[in-house]
Amino acid sequence: MDRSIQAGVSGFLISVVITVFSPVFLDFIPSFLSAIFAIVIFRLEVLKDGLVTSFMTYLFSQGILNTLAAAIYYMTNEPYTLTIDIWIVLSPIVTSITAIIGGYVGVWLVQRMKPTPSLPPPLPPV
Repeated sequence: MDRSIQAGVSGFLISVVITVFSPVFLDFIPSFLSAIFAIVIFRLEVLKDGLVTSFMTYLFSQGILNTLAAAIYYMTNEPYTLTIDIWIVLSPIVTSITAIIGGYVGVWLVQRMKPTPSLPPPLPPV
């Protein structure tokens, strides 16, 4: 599995944990923070890999969590009313823009970090 795909799945899991344990609804903030965190953890230095990770994190977390919320309404037989307002219209646009920003910020942070010190080469046997 490619490192960017692993980072995207890890970002999704982090986003789900943040969303589940959050007392309030934070919309795209858990996905944004977890995408940046996953990019930094996996030290992805190429913008393409950062964007793949960020979009995977957003796609999986938003899609699965929204589907789960709709399934809970369906299983409990609760009525679900949807009122169309400006946020419903702008939410996909804002989510896409923040995914791009999250990927860029994550890669920027990785490029500014100091490299980890490497171990010296082993000494030859005597």
